[in-house]
This record gives sequence, structure tokens and C-alpha cells, in this order.
Amino acid sequence: MKYYLNILIFIVLISCSDNNNVSEIPTISFENIVFKKSENNFVQDSLILTINFIDGDGDLGLSNDENSYPYHQYNAIIDENFNWITFGTEDVRPPLYIYEPNGSITFYSENDNRTSFNCNDYIIDTINSTYQMDTFYIQKNINNKNIYIEFYKKQNDSFELIDWTRVFDEEFGCGIDFNSRFPPLNIGNTNQVLQGKLRYGMVSYGFENVIRNDVFKLKIYIMDRALNLSNVIETPEVTLQEIMSD
Repeated sequence: MKYYLNILIFIVLISCSDNNNVSEIPTISFENIVFKKSENNFVQDSLILTINFIDGDGDLGLSNDENSYPYHQYNAIIDENFNWITFGTEDVRPPLYIYEPNGSITFYSENDNRTSFNCNDYIIDTINSTYQMDTFYIQKNINNKNIYIEFYKKQNDSFELIDWTRVFDEEFGCGIDFNSRFPPLNIGNTNQVLQGKLRYGMVSYGFENVIRNDVFKLKIYIMDRALNLSNVIETPEVTLQEIMSD
């Protein structure tokens, strides 16, 4: 059986002000979480999170087509001869380096430390504006997203992180997690305080399969366009039954 994850994002109650005393680093707080079970087996269930936000200069949000540096998807791993490394490369010359689209090169590893194929360390893509596909060894860029969600399931007296990328694809980790983007919130693109509520809908057939009767919680943080990270917040410890909507 296949399980699908999807994300819906709604922005509500945005307001602006000229208060200069608010930090340009975004701050968030928990508002609510609701589980909506679908009555149709062909429609996914929804877990809807609402958080409050405030940001001193209003630079929140990324559009879907913003994929140039520093919001690019991944960095390349190259060897000392500046060759891009692929899954099948046989003549790798260590040490290895991280190459970013802006030309920045930083040390990565003394050795050829390629892992077996997985969707975290490799991506199938083209290179040098050609149409030749290959499987490249990469480092994912955290700045490609601006909202990050972690699920934790209670096991005995502690909480265990749920890796959604491997829940339904344990071997390769090619599942979809709930990290994503919310769109630009400051439509006027002016430097001013922005605050409101972000309603974030996560959609999946898998919620009841993974956390049906479990106590769980979420950890959340966001990032602004200047790459400032907000504080990390947690939801209360809940079960799906406790937060199920009528």
C-alpha cells in the first residue's frame, strides 16, 4: 500500500506596524493543533497546526520559484580536481569539498565517504545545462525551506523522532517529510513589523498508521529570508483522538 504526504498552507490575520522595538529574528508561539479524519477513503486525513508569528522587518516567506542561491535545493560534493561526484564515479580523488552555487568551497571529508544510495545523500539531476541525467552525491541545503516540522512519538517515558522519509520507504528514505515553504507574507515588501497566524495543514494517509493510539508532539521553527532562525516551539503532548475535530 502507498501512503502520500502533502502540505497545505494558509495565512490568516496578518498585520503590520512601525514598532522599531521588535527583533528582526522571527518569534513564534503555539496556537492550536487539530486532526481532521476524512470520511472518504480516497481523501487524505489532515493535521492542521496554527502558530503565531512576529518578525521585526517582515521578511517572511519564499515563493515556489525562488531556487537560486541561497535558497537552492542542494550543494554539490566535489573532489580535489573539482569534479562532481556521482553514485557510480570510480576515480574520486579525496579530499572532498562542498561546492555552493555562489562559488563557495568548503571542506567536507578527508576520504571518499559515499554511502549506498538514499534520497538524502543523492539526487538524480542534470549538470552543466545538459540533458544528461546522473545520480549526484549532494548535501541538502536547509535554506531551501522556511518551515520545519519534527514529529515525536512517546515510547515508554521518552520521545522518539519519527523519520517520515523512511516510514514507508525504510531502505532508501525517499518518503516526504513535512518541511516546506510558506509564501511571502509581506506583499508590499516594506521593512516593517509583521505579525499574525500561520495555519499549516499537513495531509497524509499515514497518520493513523503511524501514530493511531500514540501520544505525540511536534517541534516547529521557521526561517526568514535573511536566514534567521526563529525559536523552537513544541505542541502539547496529544493523541489523534484528543485533537480530532467534529
